[in-house]
Amino acid sequence: MSPKRQVNHTIRKHFNEVIYNVSRYTEIALSLVILVVIALSGFRLILEVAGTSVTAMDTEFFTSFLSQALSLVVGVEFVKMLCQHSAQTVVEVLMFATARQMVVEHLAPSETLLGVISIAILFAIRKYLMTDNDDMNSRKHKEEN
Repeated sequence: MSPKRQVNHTIRKHFNEVIYNVSRYTEIALSLVILVVIALSGFRLILEVAGTSVTAMDTEFFTSFLSQALSLVVGVEFVKMLCQHSAQTVVEVLMFATARQMVVEHLAPSETLLGVISIAILFAIRKYLMTDNDDMNSRKHKEEN
């Protein structure tokens, strides 16, 4: 490789590393913001439940509570996915999001069946197609080996 090409390659490699690091730190900062919002929403949810009398806790209240609580769970799983960068966490986020949709929304029987099949497929993917080495962050994986 000529010296000029070597210099260009080195500059490009350094530039790519800088861009990767900036995007990674931005991702972490956004994860922190999301976690703060989840914590505040969870605190608000607790206050809402604590401020509601038992006689006012009907099925509509429970459905609203469940919707909000499961949305927070999906948010936490999403933050885990942003931090871990693994195929396992992506599948978990999809499972939680699908389960949340099925529980909160009153779906038609065919839609419920489709949701159950979707979750079963996600479980099968997690059990049979994923190994401990499945990691979307190939750079980290290469450095470990």
